[in-house]
This record gives sequence, structure tokens and C-alpha cells, in this order.
Amino acid sequence: MAVVGFVLLAILALLLLLLCIPIVGSARFSSDAPGEAYVRWLFYRRQLLGKKQKKRSRAKKKQKKQKEQMPAAPAKKEKRDFAAIIGAAMDFVASLGGGTKMLLRHVRVYRVRLRVVVAEDDAAQTAIAFGHMNALIYTAYTAARGLFNLKKPDILITPNFMAQEGSWQFEARGRLLPIVAAAAAVRIGAAFLVKTVKRQAVREKVKTRREQASQPKAGTGARGR
Repeated sequence: MAVVGFVLLAILALLLLLLCIPIVGSARFSSDAPGEAYVRWLFYRRQLLGKKQKKRSRAKKKQKKQKEQMPAAPAKKEKRDFAAIIGAAMDFVASLGGGTKMLLRHVRVYRVRLRVVVAEDDAAQTAIAFGHMNALIYTAYTAARGLFNLKKPDILITPNFMAQEGSWQFEARGRLLPIVAAAAAVRIGAAFLVKTVKRQAVREKVKTRREQASQPKAGTGARGR
């Protein structure tokens, strides 16, 4: 028994250690080149945008073709309560609040670098666009600080009165602990479960009341005679 307990503790410790290794993401966008973005955890890296992997599995393509060629099985028609679907969707949306805020607040965004060159057709329009760009970017920065754990970014906005077209470059990195994502998912799931149980209890009460109201009261027939 002691050996089994030790093995279980070792497995739990390993899982906890893996959940404490952060997921790192990076993104880079510019006006002159296509965007690039990837997510990395331990030795696994997933390219989200930009350079695609050269190796493409032909097995997946064959499986898709086989699925397209195979005749589709007749779908069984099931009656679904539309009110129940809407209620479940509303419960799920209402359950996202606490868990989503918790998740976003633990997303650490760092190495934020933004370079914007503002240029229009003439100097007056460039000056106006430069003011609008400053207001827009710093308003977005204030909003992002309220959502994420955002480190101070490196922002540089400059006007170019000689050019006719502006340019911009943006890059940032972010990290999130998987244990925080798991805790947020559990929180959302628990809130959704509680709301679903409450909604089902209310529906049962309403159904019972309707059944009681539809039943004829005792003695009504005798009085009519």
C-alpha cells in the first residue's frame, strides 16, 4: 500500500509540475509582411499564422476523400426542446463571467512593441491623423490593461510629412499557466452546472403547477348535478 501511495503522489506531483510550465505565445504583424503567430508548450510548438509546415500528412487527405465517398448514414430525427436549448445557452454565457475574468487576468503580456508611422496626402491631414492615432492607441492600451496582466509596452508613433503612406509594426508575447486555465475551466463548469440545476428545478416546479391546475377539482361534478 505504501508503494502505491508513493506512486500516486509521484504522478500527482508530475501532473502539478507539468501544469505549472507556462504556455508561451508570440505574435508579429506589420503592414508590409504577413502576420506570424505561434503557441509553444514544452517541446510542442503550433504555428497559428504565417509559415506553414512543409510536411503535410497525406493520410488526412485520404481519410477526407474516403469520408466524402462513403454514403452518409440516415440521420435520426430527434425532437429537441428549443426552450431548453436557449436556456442552456443563456446559462453557459452567464457562467463565463468569473472564469473568463480569472483567465484573462492571469495572461501575462510582455515584450509589446508597436511602431506606427503616420502619413497622409498633405501635412495638415498627417497632423490630424497623428492626433487621432495617439488617442486610439492609448485608449486601446488602457482597455487592455484592464483585461490582461500587461507590462509597459514600447510604443512609438511618429508623423512623416514627406511620405504619402504610413506603416506599422506590432509584436508581443504572452504566457499563461495551464493550471490557471484548468482552474478557470472548472470554475466555468461549476457555475454552469449550478445554473442548469436551478433552471431544471424551476421548470419542474412550473410543470407540476400546470399539471395541478389542469386537473379537475374534486366535487365539481356533484355540484353541477
